[in-house]
Amino acid sequence: MTSRLLATAAVVLTLSTLPALAQKSKDTLRYPIPQAEPNFDRYTSPGSYHYVWSTSVFDDLLGFDAKTGKFAPALAKSWSQPDAVSYEYELRDDVKWHDGQPVTADDVVYTMNWLIDPKNALRYKENWAWIKSVEKLGPLKVRIVAKQAVPDGVMWMASGWPIYPKHVHEPLPNKVDFGDKPIGTGPYKINKIDKGGIVAEKYKDYKATALKPAVSIGHIIAEPIQDTGTLVAALLTGKADLAANVPNDQAADLEKSGKFEVTLAPPALGYTFLTFPSTGWKNAKQFADPRVRLAMVKAIDRKALLKLKYGALVERTNVIDGLCYKVQLGCGFEKAVPDYDPAGAKKLLAEAGYPDGFDMVIAVFQKNTTEATAVSGMLRAIGVRASVMPHTITQRVQLIQQGKVEMGYHAWSGGAMFDVSPQIVRHFVSADYADADLNTRAIAAMPIAEDAARRAAIAKIFDEVHDKAYAFPMLPNRDTYTHTKEVKLNGSDELHASEIAAVHEFGWK
Repeated sequence: MTSRLLATAAVVLTLSTLPALAQKSKDTLRYPIPQAEPNFDRYTSPGSYHYVWSTSVFDDLLGFDAKTGKFAPALAKSWSQPDAVSYEYELRDDVKWHDGQPVTADDVVYTMNWLIDPKNALRYKENWAWIKSVEKLGPLKVRIVAKQAVPDGVMWMASGWPIYPKHVHEPLPNKVDFGDKPIGTGPYKINKIDKGGIVAEKYKDYKATALKPAVSIGHIIAEPIQDTGTLVAALLTGKADLAANVPNDQAADLEKSGKFEVTLAPPALGYTFLTFPSTGWKNAKQFADPRVRLAMVKAIDRKALLKLKYGALVERTNVIDGLCYKVQLGCGFEKAVPDYDPAGAKKLLAEAGYPDGFDMVIAVFQKNTTEATAVSGMLRAIGVRASVMPHTITQRVQLIQQGKVEMGYHAWSGGAMFDVSPQIVRHFVSADYADADLNTRAIAAMPIAEDAARRAAIAKIFDEVHDKAYAFPMLPNRDTYTHTKEVKLNGSDELHASEIAAVHEFGWK
């Protein structure tokens, strides 16, 4: 055992409040979470539970199989689109809620009407603004009608729109209380959720689907551990079997001990990107020149950043080619990110009138500070004296509006859906670039019904973003998992919508 692990193990005395060993023989996986959240509701909670847990507890109407490029059954066994604005779903007749009640059309109608009710204040309310009405056609059949033709309507309903039980959710005076005792249909049911974490068990009546198979782990306990040293000590002492995003050096040491493995999360739609919001050009006039913006990206060695971020796992991933993934419906682009070329970057700066460089600030999400710091070093190599300004995700919009983002190194989830629409919203509806014509054409491309035509229109948009040096993709967003050798991550090579693996994707070897 290395000196670093020995030092970390010294903190095990702080773990006296944690329960005894958990392991495969006890069919209990201990998977610590960074912090306890007050609520477990994808629609109302700002916390992180739903990213890791929601799809393991709840189900959508449909799923999307990235391998085949086709929709797949979930709560619905079949679906159709009789006309441009109508979507009809036939539900499975073998699905039960965790309390044993059957799933019916009433649950779908109730959930959708609750989401679109203008009186209900929900996160991302605009996601459902396109729905006009929802009606019950039979005990297991529903029709959803859009206000106008929406090419990605089916995809939205297959991308994190869990259905809730009417008999549980409707009677609650305060709907947020549903998150305290959630009832779903997924492979895991929640037995307890509070400030002490989550206790879940395998739902014995879960009906598996091709995209969400049966699970092998019987029980999961997720207790909050914020400190990295405490988390590593929990792994060393058997108080944890799995941990997300342990720092590369410590994860490597744990793997060298022979008791652990480090696994990269499946490839996903999220990525980091370089951006130059036009509001920042007033305070940093040099960035109004596209040659300067292009010089910045030419100065960045993306492969070196990839090595920094993923360490020994670097061979299992690669840099990002575009601001969307072509597996996503509607995604198109042709222009590649410029090659690493510091000499070419210096030449561009000289042509733009900055042979001696300039001072500037890189705005970055806190979790990506290490990468941005490395970028600042690369920029200094071409004479640009860059400092780093970490900020929270919620501060980003305000900073951009105030013109305080000269160059941003930001992360993006990719919208967590296999359609290009979230990328259009993220990069254009956000008005990061004061280019009215480009923004208008981007938004106009969204309703194009035929996929090939929409891809062609979007390709022109993203290629223009490249030519004008507004934004460039950088690295993939992929979590890492350090775990005992009894644990495995299923489907680790299959493209996922989210970079965060759900708990039902882990199993025993």
